[in-house]
Amino acid sequence: MPSATDSKKSIIGLRIGQSYSSIAIINKDGRADCIANEDGERQIPTLVAFAGEEELAGTQAKTQLLSNSKNTVSQFRNFIGKSFVECNSSIIKGTAKLVDKDGVPAYSVEFKNKELIFTVQEITVKYITSLRESAENFLGHPVAGTVLAIPTYFTESQRLALKDATEKAGLRVLQLINEPTAAALAYESDQKSVESNSVLQNDKIVLILDLGSDSLDVTIMSIRSGMFTILGTTHDPDVGGASFDDLLVNHFTNEFKRKTQIDISLNKRALVKLRNAVEITKKTLSSSSTSPCSVESLADGIDFHGSINRTRFEIMSNKLFTRILDVISIALKENNLDSQLIDEVILVGGASRIPKLQSKLQDTFKNTAAVIRQDFEPDEVVAYGCAFQGDLISALDDQMIADSIDPSITLVPHLLKPIGVLTSEKEFVVMIPENTPLPTRRIFHFSNMIDDQKNIYIAIWEGAHNIASKPLLQTTNNLDNDSNINVSLQEKPLPSPVTLLAELVLTDLPEKKMNELKVEITIEVDINQKCIILAKELLSNKLVELEIQITQ
Repeated sequence: MPSATDSKKSIIGLRIGQSYSSIAIINKDGRADCIANEDGERQIPTLVAFAGEEELAGTQAKTQLLSNSKNTVSQFRNFIGKSFVECNSSIIKGTAKLVDKDGVPAYSVEFKNKELIFTVQEITVKYITSLRESAENFLGHPVAGTVLAIPTYFTESQRLALKDATEKAGLRVLQLINEPTAAALAYESDQKSVESNSVLQNDKIVLILDLGSDSLDVTIMSIRSGMFTILGTTHDPDVGGASFDDLLVNHFTNEFKRKTQIDISLNKRALVKLRNAVEITKKTLSSSSTSPCSVESLADGIDFHGSINRTRFEIMSNKLFTRILDVISIALKENNLDSQLIDEVILVGGASRIPKLQSKLQDTFKNTAAVIRQDFEPDEVVAYGCAFQGDLISALDDQMIADSIDPSITLVPHLLKPIGVLTSEKEFVVMIPENTPLPTRRIFHFSNMIDDQKNIYIAIWEGAHNIASKPLLQTTNNLDNDSNINVSLQEKPLPSPVTLLAELVLTDLPEKKMNELKVEITIEVDINQKCIILAKELLSNKLVELEIQITQ
């Protein structure tokens, strides 16, 4: 019988990528680690191939790209949960043919001497089954369940289709988690373990740059009081790691033509060989100033040997760097944020290793306090976050999981603008920061500023995005925060670059000296942004309550 530790480890984190996938576990030291498949690969190619009587997946399927491409299925993840008419078959280059089967996308292949058609769903089940078997071979016992990463741009039907395929592959899906949330969770969970499991309350705004093989996603996330809120994601499907590969393929295609007078631009077999080689070239350039590119018998029996230096590669890639920075600017603008408000930039995806890209990111955020984070392998960090979440879930029994954990994660509603008060110096003092997840409840205490004050006027203001403000106090509990500050609530504040949200007046108060009256203000905002403000003078128990609807 597996020990408790073994049982806990049998919940895996799983990220199914468009080109590569990862399986992560929490090791005996409490750290996340990606496991290798039987071929020693930690990044497992997202491929399925049919060769004679055999079904192959992962690394073994990749070997079929040259000799058996028409029966090798690639780039299928993004088709799951879609109808055939929604699929762009032009993105499939030289592999199994995409066909229409009763309105859903499928692949026509030759298997066991027969022409067979497998839907994308069936192909996905076969692939994930191979991942489960790799995990079980590594662990030495069955996997109890998985936390599965989902791209933010997936539709609900795609999310459910991927979940269904995973369960048909023999893996119980305990939770779905958005990929950027998983990446941020990996860093937060690792920091907690370093801090001896202390509860961290570092509120921050994080930008997650996910430069995967086939697309770019820039996600802005708020982390407040341990709650993760995706503020927005900007998706560019036309730039990714493969875009850099294309540049190298074109470069070496021209070099081979110059050396041999042989044009391989229409030679599918030669291009597959060259594309496999430039993946290694690109990775090598991340750590070396020059990198070779060698292919045996590239075309007409002629070997190719070339090289490229990092400077040349960076010049070739300059338009791609500019486009990536443009997407970041768009993401910030769409969320009404300035780069100054970003606390961390988390890099995800293998192409984010490119040194020049990191240098340009440093320049973009050079006048800010933002920290560029690449502590983990960028192509493994999403799986790490899933593993950390699985480790947390493993502390619950099956019934608690079934009752309390919905296997889907939705975007948390959040406050778009800060709520606060104005001081007598017309400074905006934040009571509830913008991007705070909803629902929220905060309690604050204020004092009278003059002797024998009979009436206290209270004005609650809504700040503009990015308003220069003075924080009240570092929050410690999102649902019940009790803080104290002395501000003048005696007179109605003068107009300011903020919007008046509510006015309350406490009347007929007992005569007391300055600072002896204590006013408690409670602000509650529900998920529909209905706001209840309650002001109470604690000595006399006089109170006034107001309910308003925030329209942000």
